Amino acid sequence: MSLRSYLQQTEVEVVHKELSPDLEIADYLRKCKKPVLFKRIKGHEEFSVAGNLLSSRNTLASLLGVDVKGLVKHLACMLSSPSKYRLVDDASWLEKQQTKPDLASKLPLTTFYKRYPRKYTSATVVFAKDPETGRQNASIHRLMHLKGNRFVVRLVPRDLFSFYQKNKEHGVDTEVVVTCGLHPLICLAAATSYPALDELEFANTLLNGKLECYNLDGFNVPKDAEVVMKGRILHSEEADEGPFVDLTGTWDTIRKQPILEVETLYHRKEPIWQVILPGGSEHRLLMGVPQEPRIFTVVQNAVNSVQSVVLTEGGCGWLHAVVSIKKRVEGDGKNAGLAALAAHPSLKRVIVVDDDINIYDPLDVEWALATRFQPDKGLVVISGARGSSLDPSSQKTGVTSKWLIDATLPLDANREHFTKIEE
Repeated sequence: MSLRSYLQQTEVEVVHKELSPDLEIADYLRKCKKPVLFKRIKGHEEFSVAGNLLSSRNTLASLLGVDVKGLVKHLACMLSSPSKYRLVDDASWLEKQQTKPDLASKLPLTTFYKRYPRKYTSATVVFAKDPETGRQNASIHRLMHLKGNRFVVRLVPRDLFSFYQKNKEHGVDTEVVVTCGLHPLICLAAATSYPALDELEFANTLLNGKLECYNLDGFNVPKDAEVVMKGRILHSEEADEGPFVDLTGTWDTIRKQPILEVETLYHRKEPIWQVILPGGSEHRLLMGVPQEPRIFTVVQNAVNSVQSVVLTEGGCGWLHAVVSIKKRVEGDGKNAGLAALAAHPSLKRVIVVDDDINIYDPLDVEWALATRFQPDKGLVVISGARGSSLDPSSQKTGVTSKWLIDATLPLDANREHFTKIEE
């Protein structure tokens, strides 16, 4: 399953006007709320560029063949049953190959903001292996171009960071394969953090067993990727990375991050480069939706009548959640909220509502707050908790106050008095 097959099956806005990867593509993506394919890229005549591929929750649900309300349970089920993909003897991206490429001239690296005109990749999936177990991991990382064949890679403290640290302790570089231009469901799998998960097996399950991979120097890589880069993260060199716009739509901080050196560039003929608009709806969706099944599973252990979970768009797909439960005993609402906060440590606020509230409709959630919630009874504030460094109000310390709102009705309430009248 490829990016090309997705674009053929999806309603896509095709732009034939020549646009520059410096600001113009990003500006267009901010104004358009649907998938876009740019056919003419200034300075990169061979390339097309695709963006906004998963621009809404409805798009993702449709792609998986489920209703939006069933999305979380469906993903939780898929996570519990990853399946083996098939290895093949050839790959589309082997058509062209270059050694130690000048990346800025070979790839349509994107500048997103005028204030800090850095050239970035934003939809690159990095494959690496645990040096102790050999387990392969896939994760999405932004790469900022330095010069020639060098990027600086933003590492968050998850699997790739752990592999890098283990190698660094022994004075060893971390071998990686970087891909761009994948089916969106592979990107969703790569964005999913789950203990010991094989992201490609999860992707294969999401793709109904249709994923095929090619082995490149010990790494299994989707055969239909558009662009592939083989390289290494250097153990002994770092550079300033950023600033970059993150989920909150605000500037992330500048950090010292390791350098990724590309040894070989592979790509298809007339390749499609993929872009995720930083701070845009697709960015929030890819970050937030993979967390929802984990939150759901943890809440289910505390309150087994939980119905669904959503990380809200207004909460940047990361900081605010709404949980729906079918309340059975008093205290279920607060237990569900506490479990949600524990399941996703970056969470700052969680609202728990009854199962007749549509948690995907912010107006319905606010209506529940207006008509069913009393602050002196349903509000819990937790001070000095570990939260998200992405929250500007935490002063980038990651220490924050958290709050849960139990907006569920008391079990002895007359529900007729709290139910919307339908004409």
